[in-house]
Amino acid sequence: MSGGNPVGPIAIRGLTLANNLAQAPLAGYSSLPFRLLVWRMGGPGLCATEMIAANSVRQGSPNQERYLAISPEEGPVQFQLWGANPEALAFATRVAVERGARAVDLNCGCPVRKVRAAGAGSKLMEDPPLVGRLVRAMRGSADLPLSVKIRIGPSPRLINAAEVARVAAGEGADWITVHGRHAGESYAAPIRYDEIRKVVEAVKVPVFGNGDVRDGATARKMFDQAGVAGAMVGRACLGAPWAFARIKAECAGGAYAPPTLPGIGRALLEHHDLLAELIGGDRAIRHCRKLGAFYSKAFAGARGFRGKLDLCRTRGDLAGLIAEHFRD
Repeated sequence: MSGGNPVGPIAIRGLTLANNLAQAPLAGYSSLPFRLLVWRMGGPGLCATEMIAANSVRQGSPNQERYLAISPEEGPVQFQLWGANPEALAFATRVAVERGARAVDLNCGCPVRKVRAAGAGSKLMEDPPLVGRLVRAMRGSADLPLSVKIRIGPSPRLINAAEVARVAAGEGADWITVHGRHAGESYAAPIRYDEIRKVVEAVKVPVFGNGDVRDGATARKMFDQAGVAGAMVGRACLGAPWAFARIKAECAGGAYAPPTLPGIGRALLEHHDLLAELIGGDRAIRHCRKLGAFYSKAFAGARGFRGKLDLCRTRGDLAGLIAEHFRD
């Protein structure tokens, strides 16, 4: 693909996406407010929710409501479910459809200890037949695009992404997303494009590559070296909801002009306001203390800004601090 633009429309099980770039599920971040900014400023083909616990959905936990929230302003949204119980995942898949999901994903890649202790996330990759049973249960609950997100393996001793992908596709998964590190690796480890390519060669369904895609050059590297049908972008969107606009422009051979500092500040304040609508002003301010580290990484006074951000208590405090620091 090195000679042309690798970014373009893709159709999966009747769902046509405007482009083959997807926003990754980001625990703690990819809620409705985050996705709205990504849609408005970046324009991916698909956005994803945070991880949604299938057992909690089945139990009717009110804590899951904010994870299930979507907006008519959004484009196609994929609900990512996690769990290890076929009945719970089947139930949660039906709920996802009722709530407006355009696609559903089974998380088989999360390395977090709490998730793995429940037998879910990347722990599932240690038991490919179980992955098959879970996919089969979800497939039987909905006739919409179904994906499985995996890593190249659950540990350095077991690199089995191709095997897991074959099982998942055989039970009805319409596409596979592969993060190019095993579950025990930090983000500092290099992406294993060769292992992602093995998955591409092992299945007949589309494969999306995930890991270190942040601009046109890294997206093209994923397409060229792994041979994937699409790319998923995660951490690069944090504090930069325009990341997809940059990737699309640069893959098309053009240049991308990032937002000015005042523009970045406006995005942070808009993010706060959207959060306040969803979870209330107090919680929104607390969440913005984390978000500020991402939005402020573009300027030299970031440390001072973040120190003052911890003292913000109201929207007015935040707006004043942004006006002070996010200046040309």
